[in-house]
Amino acid sequence: MAWNQRNDNIQGYIYLFKAKGFHGWLPGCVLGRYKIGLSRNPESRLDILISNQPPTDYEVIRIIEVEDMATAESSIHQQFKAYNVKLAKSREWFDLLPWQVVMVHLAFNKYEARRWSASEIPLKAIAGGLIALLGVGMLIGQSFQPEPTKAINQTRIIGERLR
Repeated sequence: MAWNQRNDNIQGYIYLFKAKGFHGWLPGCVLGRYKIGLSRNPESRLDILISNQPPTDYEVIRIIEVEDMATAESSIHQQFKAYNVKLAKSREWFDLLPWQVVMVHLAFNKYEARRWSASEIPLKAIAGGLIALLGVGMLIGQSFQPEPTKAINQTRIIGERLR
């Protein structure tokens, strides 16, 4: 049977998984072990990961659809190579601090293929936003109106000056 090399330069998914409690309770509050990988089927990949890796719980942090899985994953791995954990079977694990996880999310944003379109925004959300905007406008308008007692006093003062 001949071995065929898999082409990962196709549309698919990039994922960010977290190994829960990997560094223990106290260090784990600050430092986390994360896996940045690619897959055509991230749910299946998570199942395989759970069955083949050391016993730990995993949390799906983010999954995005990309146009070119291999290019996106390679670029993100390169960007965070200083935090890579060298393992015998994987180069996709990274020890990241919270601010570095934010940077990973920003890197994911750069490659995300699926963006929200106007047709996907629910009508209720648009209506709610317009009502909220109207309410804010009314509050601002109220703050610029003079108080009624001041207007009456000013009219009385002007009337006395005219006499």
